[in-house]
Amino acid sequence: MSKYLTQCQSEVLQFISSQIAENGIAPTYTEIGKHFGYCASNAYLHVDVLVRKGHIHRVKGISRGITLTDTAAVEMPDINDSEYWYEGVFKPQLYQRDVVDAIKSAGMKVKEFA
Repeated sequence: MSKYLTQCQSEVLQFISSQIAENGIAPTYTEIGKHFGYCASNAYLHVDVLVRKGHIHRVKGISRGITLTDTAAVEMPDINDSEYWYEGVFKPQLYQRDVVDAIKSAGMKVKEFA
């Protein structure tokens, strides 16, 4: 199974992450479903996919037993680094190159544009 997320999966993961950040606890399946307009059993299926893809952990039998993993963590280069500036002018190509490298090194896919 691919570790890459669909848009819907990304939205569910973002909702879970924001709820943990704001409230200090994970949302229930009912809360996830209510937020997205579907039932708790469908929310469970979305969470199950995120567990199988390694983006979250779930403690079975525990309400609000969802925890985030660090698979999505990417350390971005510092935009203020002198390497990205030449005579006071920002050089976005150099920064973009290093951002893409950081994302790829975290095991994520980057869509290349022509």
